[in-house]
Amino acid sequence: MKAKFLTFSVAALIFAACNNNPKEKEKSAGEDVLENVNTTDNTGVNKMVPDSADVANAPIIAFSSDTYDFAKIKEGEKIDHTFEFTNTGKSPLIISDVQAGCGCTTPKFNKKPIKPGEKGTIEVGFNSAGQRGTQHKIITVYSNAQPAQSMLHLKGEVQE
Repeated sequence: MKAKFLTFSVAALIFAACNNNPKEKEKSAGEDVLENVNTTDNTGVNKMVPDSADVANAPIIAFSSDTYDFAKIKEGEKIDHTFEFTNTGKSPLIISDVQAGCGCTTPKFNKKPIKPGEKGTIEVGFNSAGQRGTQHKIITVYSNAQPAQSMLHLKGEVQE
């Protein structure tokens, strides 16, 4: 009888824990209401996404080009490229994080809000040391735009 009671109690506790709602409302730097959705990745950075009611007025990040082909370079060369974008949405765009897939690629960005119609840049550096062969580096941009994640690409070939 005690075993059944204990089993029932543990099951009820697990069920109650699974019913927690991970969404909480917060104010952002741009004063837009955002939902804190459980989107923590392996870096521990919590990504913010717009509340569904604000989608129509959300910022939109439009890159002039999301891919840069550096063609062929010699191993050890460093490449720098600036990705340009425009906020084509109706509210300020805030880039919360930019992450590269490996340590050979380093992004730089400004956290200052970009007003509708304004332009911004993300600078990306690539160090080809130890990176022989065909390369395809992905840079992920996290923002309050729709969609909340954008992908940038560096492509090319590193030769000996």
